[in-house]
Amino acid sequence: SNICAVQETSDPQAFLFHCTFPRCRKRTFGRWYDFNRHYKGAHAVEKTVFWCPVAGCVRSEGGNNRPFPRKDKMATHALKKH
Repeated sequence: SNICAVQETSDPQAFLFHCTFPRCRKRTFGRWYDFNRHYKGAHAVEKTVFWCPVAGCVRSEGGNNRPFPRKDKMATHALKKH
């Protein structure tokens, strides 16, 4: 089955990407990158996680908190907190 439906727009170089999972039926993305990030975060069977690289941080692998679901969120955390 398809994970996404592509719709053309009035701009011949632009498309809309619709998530076809039942609970996401109305989710639309203007860029493939954004759809792919959504799919990996919401629907992938094996999800990649990202730990803070700073030793002793509660968001590091040995800490007592959860990892980040996205690399960009971990990087933002590292810049703001450390």
